[in-house]
Amino acid sequence: MKTLSTLIISIAVLVLLFASNCEKIVIDKKYPLTLKNLGSKPIGYYFATGGKYGTLYPDTTLPIRSDYLGIKLESNKIFSYDSSTSWDTNYKAFPRDTLSIFIFETDTLLKYPWQVIRQKYKILKRYDLSLQDLKKLNYSITYPAGTIMKEIKMYPAYP
Repeated sequence: MKTLSTLIISIAVLVLLFASNCEKIVIDKKYPLTLKNLGSKPIGYYFATGGKYGTLYPDTTLPIRSDYLGIKLESNKIFSYDSSTSWDTNYKAFPRDTLSIFIFETDTLLKYPWQVIRQKYKILKRYDLSLQDLKKLNYSITYPAGTIMKEIKMYPAYP
């Protein structure tokens, strides 16, 4: 019995030594893409990354459902869209090298049903960002668009 206890302790010590010398594997790595509201009013937002009910550029229609819509980003606040995969990998899955981000007035989102907003395209702004754009912006988008974003494809056009 003493030999079994010694064996178990020895194995435990070896496991601890081995684990402490190994490079830690990062399981929950996040790749944030931030949106900062620099306007004076709250905004809503939607990141068109596809998914079950979403759309992907070149389809710039709004999704059928509003499940993944952010309703209220207050003035001078930041929302972080944290992807579990790198943006390089995400863009490889897109039909085109473009991610659309939609911006809405919060008042509009609260006043109208989603189907009316969708049919009448009641958006404040749509940014159509290439991977190169995101890298240039250091994965940080602002609304309203700052001068660093003036070359970015957007609808309505800059400003």
